[in-house]
Amino acid sequence: MTMLYFLMLDFEKGEETLNKKYIALLSSMVLLSPLVGGMQVQADTLDELNREKQQLEQKSEDVQNKINDKESSLQKLEDEKSNLESHVAELQESIDELLLQLDKQEEELQKIEQKINDLQERIEALQIIIEQRTEKLNNQARVIQTEASMTDMVSIVMNAESLTDMVGKISTVNRLITANKDIVIQQENDKQEVEDTKAAVEDERVAAEELKQQIIVSKNNVVAQQNELNHQITLVLENVQLTEKEKSKLQATKSDLASQTSEISSEIAAEETRIEQERIAREKAEAERIAREKAEEEAAAAAAAQAANNMVASSESSVPSSVSSSSVGGFIRPASGYISSPYGMRFHPITGTYHSHNGIDFAGSGPIVAAREGTVEVATYSPSWGYYVVVNHGTIDGNNVKTLYAHMTPGLTVAPGQSVSAGQQLGTMGTTGESTGVHLHLEVYENGTRINPLKYFSL
Repeated sequence: MTMLYFLMLDFEKGEETLNKKYIALLSSMVLLSPLVGGMQVQADTLDELNREKQQLEQKSEDVQNKINDKESSLQKLEDEKSNLESHVAELQESIDELLLQLDKQEEELQKIEQKINDLQERIEALQIIIEQRTEKLNNQARVIQTEASMTDMVSIVMNAESLTDMVGKISTVNRLITANKDIVIQQENDKQEVEDTKAAVEDERVAAEELKQQIIVSKNNVVAQQNELNHQITLVLENVQLTEKEKSKLQATKSDLASQTSEISSEIAAEETRIEQERIAREKAEAERIAREKAEEEAAAAAAAQAANNMVASSESSVPSSVSSSSVGGFIRPASGYISSPYGMRFHPITGTYHSHNGIDFAGSGPIVAAREGTVEVATYSPSWGYYVVVNHGTIDGNNVKTLYAHMTPGLTVAPGQSVSAGQQLGTMGTTGESTGVHLHLEVYENGTRINPLKYFSL
């Protein structure tokens, strides 16, 4: 309704031009609607891809933690293996020492067995001697009993041819008797030696048997310890192999996750590239549209400027006839031209971002006047608004109301603290600051908050 009123109000400027502007504006609004929806779809796609990437990265982190646990377990197993190998080395030293002792014991056992054999041979030799001696003594006893009786002894003495012969015969008999006595004594000694040797042999046999048992026990202990350590080492090695397999599986899983993450990253990069290309295309199309509208605006502005120059009063404070005196609550139209951008959501003509437009843009040329009487609070320059003026209109219906006029040409006609009347010129429509063409950007503030200017303006 506002747009229709504006078209009717400025119909004298050219029906054809206004129709083109109106059609272009409506077309832009229609074209922007699907773009907004497309941007939402793109954002959803990127969000989904990024969420999937984050999930994969979290899974990868979890797998890496498990890998770290396995590596810690492997380190503990390696330490345990090293300790066992140290024990094996220590045991091996004990085994080597024991083997030396066993060699000495076996040598001693061989000596004992050799001694036993020697004693046994001695016993056998003595037994033979004793048997032979016993046989000889038995024979001599039989001879003495049969031939050397007392009567014989007397006969020997009586029959001796001389004293010398008698003494000799008696001496012979005595020697025989003495020899037999020595033989008997030796026989008894040999028999005792045999018994003693047999006892010694038995003692040696007992000692040898004990030594054999000690050797057997020592060997069994060494073998048992060695087998136990070997068993523990085998278990550790099996655990190491199992842990290595589990680690390898986890590393394979991590590698697979990394591949998936890389693929997702590539998709994200491709999607971002596509979105960027679409954004560039939109900006290009928007720039082309703005360029077309700017060319049309400049043509219309040139015509309007000529008309305005013819209508502007010589006095600086006079209200140009091209500015409508139509007002709401005492507010008048601040400039001539058409509304190129209304209040509300739009794509920024420079940044390309979609956000709220907090004022109304008038495209055209010529003077900019105060919409209502008030006091100038600001008259300066900023990078965004260019040369601009803020007028404080005081309290209206309980609200403090201010108006802002931006993008004017250098050479503002008012200063801060100056009182102005409705219709008094503030400056000239320009394109300073963030602007793509000659226009006025008008904002209205209630109690410091920007509102839709149409509350106070009927355009």
